[in-house]
Amino acid sequence: MSKTRYKNQKESNEAIAKAYIENDYTNSQNKLLLVSKANYEKISSNVCYSSVDDKGMNFYEFNKNAERNLMLIERYEWSDFSSVTINHSITKSAFTFVGHDKNRDITIEVKGKEVEQVIRNHSSMEVNVVKRPVWTKVLGYRSQTSWKMFMASTIYTLILLFILHALLPAATHNFIMELASLVLFLSIIGLLIGLIKPKWVLPKFKVKTRKRVLFSYLYLIFSCFFIAVAFTDGESTSTPASTQVSSSQNSVTVASKKDGADSSKQKVEKNDSDKAVKEEAKQKAEEQAAKEEAKRKAEEQAAKEEAKQKAEEQAAKEEAERKAQEQAAKEEAERQAEKQAAKEEAERKAQQQAASQQATTSSSTSSSGNYKPFENDPSDDQQSNMSCSGQIKGNKNSKIYHVPGGAYYDRTQDNIVWFCSEADAQAAGYRKS
Repeated sequence: MSKTRYKNQKESNEAIAKAYIENDYTNSQNKLLLVSKANYEKISSNVCYSSVDDKGMNFYEFNKNAERNLMLIERYEWSDFSSVTINHSITKSAFTFVGHDKNRDITIEVKGKEVEQVIRNHSSMEVNVVKRPVWTKVLGYRSQTSWKMFMASTIYTLILLFILHALLPAATHNFIMELASLVLFLSIIGLLIGLIKPKWVLPKFKVKTRKRVLFSYLYLIFSCFFIAVAFTDGESTSTPASTQVSSSQNSVTVASKKDGADSSKQKVEKNDSDKAVKEEAKQKAEEQAAKEEAKRKAEEQAAKEEAKQKAEEQAAKEEAERKAQEQAAKEEAERQAEKQAAKEEAERKAQQQAASQQATTSSSTSSSGNYKPFENDPSDDQQSNMSCSGQIKGNKNSKIYHVPGGAYYDRTQDNIVWFCSEADAQAAGYRKS
């Protein structure tokens, strides 16, 4: 492949190098896995490329002005090395191969992790990957060069400063400006002291040199200066000079006064706005308090009505119980009165019965002198109340009752009335024989 192709087709260097490498591997027993731009121990000022296959790596030097654009420099077999240390960054990876005779330092651009994977899969080397802090992978910190890190830190601080200035409220600007001014003053003092005694102002740094003091405190001074300038409100006042001023100074003074007037006007408007906001907030607070008070009174009124209703229900319940007790007492009195009347009626009847028995006894006593022997009349042999048959026997005609074993018990055959006890016979108006 000649340089004529390069000039005519306007191909990129990497495309030309890849085409040459693929052509070289056409008849090779090794399997080409990837092609990447590389830095081979800085042995050539020209651009170098590496081809990675399953057995090792080839290194080529690219020269677009040569007859053959790509020339093989050297080849390394994986078996030549016992271990490799890999340090990955964002755009490149540094490989340090440790072999039996000597070490090799190779830098692979872009495809460093792919090369690492090839080494793990196709070799027996011990692979050690350097763990780097995240900040060392940020643009400006990858080289670990002091002045580059200083510039990167300053630029990142300015970007962050603009973002904070847009987000933070104006009320905090004065405080931030004063704090930045204080830190700026302390940083200047720290820089002066550190240039004499670095260890006094770098307590947490392992490397305590004047160079570290210079870059660290210059960064603080510049950052605090930018912060103080960015967060200054821009208010300015002009002081009249005792000497004669020029026309240009007068115009500046007039402009300054105008700016001051505008600033004063803005302050007045801001104060009015703040006052209106406060009054609105106060009014809302009063309305909220009035609503809460009305709600509380409504709750108290509801509680009172509920208590009144409960009291009325309790009074009605007590009244109903009282009336029920009175009705029960009245009914009890009427029942007792009825019992008393029944008792008196029974006593009266008993007295009448007793009087009747006494009269019967008197009449039978008066006629006892004319007593004749008892003779039974078969035509009068009638019996009643047979449930008490065989017990007390009474004669219905004479109203006399006989007990079993009495003289006339068996002889009495006329109009018999049987009683279960003498008390029953006496209650019926009969007297004992």
